[in-house]
Amino acid sequence: MPPGTSGLERDLNLVRRRAWLFIPFALLGILAALYIGSATGDANAVASITLDTTVHDLVIGGDRGLRIFEAQEMTSDDRFRQRVKDAIGDQDFDFGRFAISLAPISVADGISRGILTVSITDPIEADAQRYRQAFVDVFSKEYLNQDGLYRQRFLESRQRVANDNQKRFQEAYAALMEKAPAGVNIDLLLETRGQNAPSSISYEQVANLQSQLAQVDGALANASSATPAALAAVASSILGEPVAVADAEAALTLKRSTLTAAITAYSKNATTIAEAQLDSETLALLDTARGLRAVKDESYIRLANADVASLSAESHMDTTYSSSGGLSGSLVGRVAVALAITVVFGLIAIYTVEWLAQARSTSNDA
Repeated sequence: MPPGTSGLERDLNLVRRRAWLFIPFALLGILAALYIGSATGDANAVASITLDTTVHDLVIGGDRGLRIFEAQEMTSDDRFRQRVKDAIGDQDFDFGRFAISLAPISVADGISRGILTVSITDPIEADAQRYRQAFVDVFSKEYLNQDGLYRQRFLESRQRVANDNQKRFQEAYAALMEKAPAGVNIDLLLETRGQNAPSSISYEQVANLQSQLAQVDGALANASSATPAALAAVASSILGEPVAVADAEAALTLKRSTLTAAITAYSKNATTIAEAQLDSETLALLDTARGLRAVKDESYIRLANADVASLSAESHMDTTYSSSGGLSGSLVGRVAVALAITVVFGLIAIYTVEWLAQARSTSNDA
C-alpha cells in the first residue's frame, strides 16, 4: 500500500481484497437466522388495563353486576367477541387466542378496581399488536359508554330475572285459582301474608262498616232517653237521608242488621277462617304463590335499583402496552441476524487471515 495511505483506507482496501471471506459467513448467517427465528417463537403483545368503577347511587349490593368480575365476564359474551372480530376485520379469527386474566385490587359496595391483562401471540409482531389494539378499543367502548355492553348486560340480567319470576308467579296464581274452593277470596289471602302489607281497600271497607255499626249501636243505646225528634235527627245523620220521627228507631235497627250482615260476609273471607278451610294441596299452592309474589315484587325493585345504579356508575380505565419476542421471527429480524453474523464473523476472518499472512511473510523474510 502507498506510504501515505490512512488507516481507514487501508482497512477498506483490506476488506475489498478479502471480501470473498464474507460468503461462507453469509451462508452461516442465513442458517442461523432461520434457526433462531424458530427457536425464539412468536411475538407476544400484552395490554394491562386498570379498571375502576364507582357507583354513586345504589342500595346495598345493588352494584353486583357492575364489578370488575363482570367486566371480565363481558369478554366471554358472544356479542363482545363478534365486535372484536369486526374490529380485526376477520370473521374467522379465533378469539380463544387471547389470554385474559383478572387481578382484583379492591371490591366493595359501590367501588370496584382491578387489572385486566390481555395478551396474544403471533408470528408477526405487527399483527399481534393490531389484534391487541382491536381488543382494547372494543373493550374501552363497551366498558366506558353508558349504552355499552358492560351496563347492558347488568340490566339485561336483572330484567331476565324479573320476567322469569313474573311468569312463575302467574303460573302459580293460575294453579291456585283453579284449585281454590268457591267463595274463598284468594286475592285477600295473598295480601295478608308475606312481606307485603294487607290490602288497604278491603280493610278500610271493614273498618268503615264497623264504624257505622258503632254509631248505630250508640244511637240505639240512647234511644230510650232521647226525644223522638232528637232520635230522628241522629238517625238522619247516620243514614244520610231524612227519617220520619216515627220510623227513626226502626230505621236504625234495620241499619244495624244490614251492617252486621255485611261484616259477617267479610268475616267469612277473613284470612284465618278461610285459610283454615283449605285442604293441604290448596294451602301449599297458596304459600307458593305468596312466596313467588314476594320474590317477583323484589325482582322488579332490584331492576329499578339496577337502572339507577347503571346511570350513576362512573368508570375509568388506563392501559399500558408491552411486547416481547418475535423480532428474530420476523423478516426484518432474520435479515438483521444474517447481516450481523456475516459482518462480524467476516471481519474477524478477514483480519485473522491478514494477520496470519503478515506473520508468514515476516517468518519467511527472517
